[in-house]
Amino acid sequence: MTTLVRRRARRRAALLQKPAAAFAAVLLGAGWAAGVAAAAPSHNAQFLLMGGTATGDVAVLRIADDGGLSPVGGSPFSAGPGVLSVAAAPDSRTVYVTQVGAQRVTGYHIDGNGAAHPIPGGEVAFSGGPVVTSILTPDGRFLFIGAGGVPGRISTFAVSPTGALTFLRETTVTGFAVFPMVTVDPNGRYLRFTSAADAKIHSYRIGAEGELTSLGDPVPGGTLPVNPGYTPDGRFVYVSNEQGSSVSGFAIGDDGRLTPTPGSPYATGGMPHAAEVTSDGRFVYVPEVAGGAVAGFSIGPDGALTPLPGSPYKQPAGSYPGLVKLSDDERHLYVADCLPATVTTKVHIFDVGPDGTLTRSALPSVDTGTIFGDGPILVKTS
Repeated sequence: MTTLVRRRARRRAALLQKPAAAFAAVLLGAGWAAGVAAAAPSHNAQFLLMGGTATGDVAVLRIADDGGLSPVGGSPFSAGPGVLSVAAAPDSRTVYVTQVGAQRVTGYHIDGNGAAHPIPGGEVAFSGGPVVTSILTPDGRFLFIGAGGVPGRISTFAVSPTGALTFLRETTVTGFAVFPMVTVDPNGRYLRFTSAADAKIHSYRIGAEGELTSLGDPVPGGTLPVNPGYTPDGRFVYVSNEQGSSVSGFAIGDDGRLTPTPGSPYATGGMPHAAEVTSDGRFVYVPEVAGGAVAGFSIGPDGALTPLPGSPYKQPAGSYPGLVKLSDDERHLYVADCLPATVTTKVHIFDVGPDGTLTRSALPSVDTGTIFGDGPILVKTS
């Protein structure tokens, strides 16, 4: 585990220190619109997108009716150095890719073939601190971009119907922010700025014009808190403590403030890295990078977590799961590697039982062609 932690730390540090030119040498693919199959697009097609942090690209995988995955023609497509975030709009065919190496955010439209086309006016550049993650409000009106530094920053952009971005304002975040992750509650009323460096979660109310108002002092997270996951009803949020081998649970009050759930934090295997909650709010799944497994929990009425029977669920040998995403019918859980022994990232599939338990699926794993996945970079289109 110590070696794995050091490898991830070195890779993260390199993303912040190396200039964009150094990353260009490792970009894969010939561009977002290149190599697309000539077949007529399917407007009903659904895709799973996976960012490559080290390679500066994004894989697009077609989701079959049976839940199986296959890369689209030309995937992975080049985006820019240091992809650490992929944010999907409500239509899920519009995504914004955050590139820490290039210090920019670029918007793309995903067509029926899975090809991505840059949005005119949908790219913004930054300076003065590492831009790390971005998130859209559930109605798609605003894009928030989190940046590290002392202090941290949140930049707010209005999103036009075409996907073009217009800068509105910048909000400073007190403390020492490194690898901050911004998320928005399912009701769209509150934004959370999770700072891994100082282990704090800052909360803001989102105004009618996207303005942010602090809800007061931040609450403490665990050691290196990352990738919060919400229950769809917005009552609870779960934050993986990457270097704490635990998940912190919080109840969300009517005023947006956070209160720890009973028994929080909850023990996991080494290096938990995300949280994915079922649509009925009964179960949550947490990938364990160092543990090579996925932890499953049932969620109590008070938000407390109880391990599911058989949890944690082991991945194939040599894989280190970092991200998870449920299929629309929630019969499958897609589990993406973070640091696979095979170098390129694979997505493995689990079948989800009625009781929330996981079983390795007969559907095959698929190689994305990307290398090293970090941050919230796994999204699913409609």
